[in-house]
Amino acid sequence: MTTSSQQLPPQPPNTVRKVIVEVVDACDLLPKDGQGSFSPFVIADFDGQKKRTSTKYRDLNPVWNGALEFTVSDPDNMDVKELEIEVCNDKRFGNGSGHKKHFLGRVKLHGSQFTKQGLEGLVYFPLGKKSVFSWIRGEIGLRIY
Repeated sequence: MTTSSQQLPPQPPNTVRKVIVEVVDACDLLPKDGQGSFSPFVIADFDGQKKRTSTKYRDLNPVWNGALEFTVSDPDNMDVKELEIEVCNDKRFGNGSGHKKHFLGRVKLHGSQFTKQGLEGLVYFPLGKKSVFSWIRGEIGLRIY
């Protein structure tokens, strides 16, 4: 009895797709601390994951130059996934108490608006309001790929 050893074709490695959100800077933000300034940070929410930048102390034109990395759970549906970017004031650095955050503006994008790595460019998005009564000003510079 002879047995032939059968070789299976090599399997491709398990590829994990990532979305990188480079939070570059923001400009012309509206002061919210009562002293003509605030201490902004950014929260990015994508595919059930939340990431946060550092806080920039008393800066109306903050520069982060930081990358936030997200794992894509379902690459086939990435085009319809939403990325929400919120700029907030860290009240720990103002004259507020506790760890409350103040909303300063947001941007919502869909996966269909992302580009491939190597083709990304710096894009400035105007900050949007949460409601009609929000006082929001400024824009945020992002690279998303």
